[in-house]
Amino acid sequence: MFGKVHEIYSSISGEGISQGIPTVFVRFAGCSLRCGKTQDKKLWCDTPYALGPNQGEEVSISEILRKIDNLDPNHRFQILCTGGEPLEGENGKKTYELADQVFASRSSLNSPYPKIRVETNGKEKLSLEAPVVYTMDYKLPGSGMESEMNLGNLFILEKRHNSLDEIKFVVRDRIDFQRSLEVISENKINLNLLYSPVHEELDAKELIEWLKKDTPPNARLSLQIHKFLWGNQKGV
Repeated sequence: MFGKVHEIYSSISGEGISQGIPTVFVRFAGCSLRCGKTQDKKLWCDTPYALGPNQGEEVSISEILRKIDNLDPNHRFQILCTGGEPLEGENGKKTYELADQVFASRSSLNSPYPKIRVETNGKEKLSLEAPVVYTMDYKLPGSGMESEMNLGNLFILEKRHNSLDEIKFVVRDRIDFQRSLEVISENKINLNLLYSPVHEELDAKELIEWLKKDTPPNARLSLQIHKFLWGNQKGV
């Protein structure tokens, strides 16, 4: 059931529409998906060290808040819950409790980021009303995890009408890209769309050409700038 935190640290947001923003990361431990590990292909998860539920430690909400305040005493940073998977099992309870408390306190402090951002894998049901901003993956065929996607989340995101919510497609090959276009069309998606190439498998320049040709609506290329700055180093 998880409910454990692997690490809390400050850096910048590495991807998506919040790229470059000073951010406090709360990384939960545990995720039931294993993206990319299909046949002779390798696992492509950025944080394999946080996939197991025993990789983290039990941390209370008050302790998480204390650590956030120590890293961001002026309440000017974005707070981002990630993983692992921050919405799976007990992780989800902690994430939403944290979101409620952060929103209550930061709304009165005139913080630029009163809502935490939640990076989630698309399997766990999203909340319509929670005071959060979502970055939700839609796992394409190359991940081997498309069958785990909760399609109801696409309708929840549309109903939320939050201009900061986003859907991320991690693309392994042309088949993945074509499938993303089908998902957008079939579900009439009108949200921020992120396209990221699988690191060291798909050339970003090739993905750019596909985006230029097919022009999915509200789409942008999203490269992980933290990898350019620090490689696969943890805690940055």
